Order: sequence, then C-alpha cells, then structure tokens
Amino acid sequence: MVPGDTLPALGPDGIAYSCTIITIGKDCVSLSVTRVPNLGNRVGYKPDIRTGRDSTEHAPSARPTLATPALEAMPRLILAVALLKGSKLDEVVRAATEAGVSSIIPLTTSRSVPKEHAAGRIERLRRVVSEALGQSGSSIPTKVTDALSISELCASVAPVPGKRLGLFFHEAPLAQASIHRYCTDVPSELVACVGPEGGFDDDEIQTLTDGGFRPAWLGPTVLRAETAAIFAVASLRLIFLERSSWSMTEYRE
Repeated sequence: MVPGDTLPALGPDGIAYSCTIITIGKDCVSLSVTRVPNLGNRVGYKPDIRTGRDSTEHAPSARPTLATPALEAMPRLILAVALLKGSKLDEVVRAATEAGVSSIIPLTTSRSVPKEHAAGRIERLRRVVSEALGQSGSSIPTKVTDALSISELCASVAPVPGKRLGLFFHEAPLAQASIHRYCTDVPSELVACVGPEGGFDDDEIQTLTDGGFRPAWLGPTVLRAETAAIFAVASLRLIFLERSSWSMTEYRE
C-alpha cells in the first residue's frame, strides 16, 4: 500500500473507522482516521486488505448487502466451550469471533484441561480474538471470559424463557426437538455449550438439564470437539440469518 490508500479498521469497542495512509516511514505509518457512521449494522463487501486485491476482480458484480432486519433478528450469541488440549481452541475462538459471537466462555469439565492450567491460555485466546477482529472486520467486539465450571456457567447465564435460550450439544441424540424448533421464538441471547473430546459426562449433563439448558444434536457422525463448536455456531447463525425465509409448514403438527 502507498500514501493515499484507504483501509478499514475496527476499534476494540467494535466501532468502525476508515484510515487513509498519510506517510510510510521505516518504523511507523501515519494515518488519518475517520469514524464510519453507524449504518444499522449493515454488512457489505470489503476488499481483502491482506492480499491487496480490490473489489471488482474477485467479487460479485453487485456488492452483496445483508438486509438489516435479518441482523436485527440475530440474538446475542454466547459460546461456552470446553478448554481443549493443545491449540485446538485457538481455531474455535478465531472462527467464533469472525462469525460474530459476542462472548466466549471457556469451560472446565471432567474431560477438559484443568482449571489451574487455564489462566495463561485465556490470555492467549484474548490475543487470538484481537487478531481475528482486525482481520474479519466484525462489528461485534467478542470477549473471552475467565474459565467457568458447568455449575458456575448455569449460575452465570441461566436460561430465561423468552429471553435467554440455552443449548448444550452432545454426541448422543438426547435432543427433545430440532435446533430449528428450539429457535422458533427468537431469544435476545442464546448460549451454546460444547463439551470436550468425549463430551459432557452424565453429571454435567444433569447439571445443564437442571439449569434449564436443552440438549441439541448435530447428527450421527462423530465430530471432533473443535469441529462441533464451529459447526454449532455456524448452524445457529445461519438459522437466524435466514429466519425470514423459513417455511413454517414443518413446524405445524
């Protein structure tokens, strides 16, 4: 890039800015920064600033815009996901941030990384979020909380009928209804819980159920924990984005 070029930027508070390069020095770049007016959370095309490609060559002829009503129907999405081994959780957090998840709650479970090893990993995950926000241009400032146990989760974000829906995803078909049916009445918040490799144990399932969380199922194939978390977020986001085009016939009995 050269002086005069413009690039989008996103502050840690989720506010969008337009930055114009004034000068490029050996160790720093001088920018003119202007706040972008709020357009009602409308999502539109942005050039890929990482590759330098602009809009016309690699984008559709008409820049797509997501209708504002679809975004207004999107509940605040909270992902509660078990502390996974190694760097597996990094990819989950990166994808969830790009998808517009508002809050990520790391969970300590009987089969996850223990809580005493969580502190350093939480700071790493927060750095991953910061990088993902800068790359994706998401207007939602994703937060990573401190790690919680299942009982602490139930106390912190307990489901409330009509306001907060809680789902936990399990490898066994425990579901009482389809995910679509659970989401028929749009809540203001949705908490999606995904366990570690091996899933939640029986006591954790009972605690979640007693706390008002409902079981959900992602199908008969066995998914890795990190795949299940991304799959769950994508499924829920798509359901609410396409809500206005649902055919309600399948819900009538």
